Amino acid sequence: MGDTIFALSTAFSKSGIAVIRISGPNSLKVLEHFSIRKEIKPRVATFAKLYDKDHQLIDEGIILHFPAPNSFTGEDIIELQLHGSKVVIKTVLEELSKIFVMAKPGEFSLRAFLNNKLSLTAAEGLADLIDAETKVQAKQALRQMSGELDALYQEWRQKLVNLQSNVEAYIDFPEDIEDSVLRELSKEIQNLISSLKNHLNDERKGERLREGLHVVIIGEPNVGKSTLFNCLAKRDIAITSQYAGTTRDVLEAHVDIGGYPIIISDTAGIRSSSDPIECEGIARAKKRASAADIRIALFDKINNLNCETLSLVDEQTICIISKADSQDSNFLPINGMNFLPISVHKNKGINRLIELIKDKAQAMLTCNDGPVITRQRHRNCVQKALEYLLIFDNKKPIELISEDLRLATRELGKIVGAIGADEILDSIFSKFCLGK
Repeated sequence: MGDTIFALSTAFSKSGIAVIRISGPNSLKVLEHFSIRKEIKPRVATFAKLYDKDHQLIDEGIILHFPAPNSFTGEDIIELQLHGSKVVIKTVLEELSKIFVMAKPGEFSLRAFLNNKLSLTAAEGLADLIDAETKVQAKQALRQMSGELDALYQEWRQKLVNLQSNVEAYIDFPEDIEDSVLRELSKEIQNLISSLKNHLNDERKGERLREGLHVVIIGEPNVGKSTLFNCLAKRDIAITSQYAGTTRDVLEAHVDIGGYPIIISDTAGIRSSSDPIECEGIARAKKRASAADIRIALFDKINNLNCETLSLVDEQTICIISKADSQDSNFLPINGMNFLPISVHKNKGINRLIELIKDKAQAMLTCNDGPVITRQRHRNCVQKALEYLLIFDNKKPIELISEDLRLATRELGKIVGAIGADEILDSIFSKFCLGK
């Protein structure tokens, strides 16, 4: 924390503008180092020229100063907004390395957290916002950044702290504790247990939204899986041909469907085969299909549906009749199931299929009842806190009751960063990009 750090906050590539950020107690030394003589007023954009030690012009740009503690990190920050030339960026970074320390990934956000400018869950929300590829992902990240998740965990933690303090007041005089006090304590614990269980019973919606829903295309060879895959991906990824068994491995494409992150997988055709390589591809197809959130099952024969593909169909499967050039886009009821006719060649039924995927994604990921768990780290801590509360028994010695409450409090404290846990902080902030 004593070092002054710097980093390029924009991509190292040719661009209109490059932003270099400096944070720490000696940030203002950058003005002297680059021979900037102008007065730099706080939070006022100032145009200036930067020179090297030989008084040769490096570049000209905008200088911004955000004094501590009213800055992102809580420290003095200088931002240099320069031309996005690789030579300029490299030269300025080399000069800064002579007087400051290169920031580690996420170090600016880490300092913001350590200086109480950002909660730990809000910092994670910030990382999610940077990584977001769809509108719905960004919306969830912004909700977390606003402090909803932090407020929930802080509320539960404070309740446990209050209960523990009440219990510890009786440790020296356990014979004075009244039955009514223990009954009220049990009631509060049961309410917390119910809240934690409801929070955990969320079908992992937040985590799945962060990572993306897995949609797997299945079917026998030559039903048009790879053609549909390329259509949904909007680019040619899979090789298509009239020969059965062209696709041998699982191919993936990340797409945005209605604001939801979707990972579409193309798989090998499912059939009986003596080819060991094709058999491995079929095994991978079945494994990926069984783990998928949504399956798209393709058939090209209305009167002869592939039995192996049908065995993988469930309520989260969209059944498709492919190559239906002469069919309209209305559902076809077959064997008690609805099949959507599509034709990639004539662009028929594709928009209807996209709407079906969107509707299923929306039903799986929509959360209307408050903040949700977004990371496995949160889930692990809440689960452990719940386990400590579940072993609560007001017939235990008062010291053991207090210890159970302390351990549960500690687990919730790990989520919000209320306890010292360097390994947790390293894990979280090391995944940030440089300059953030």
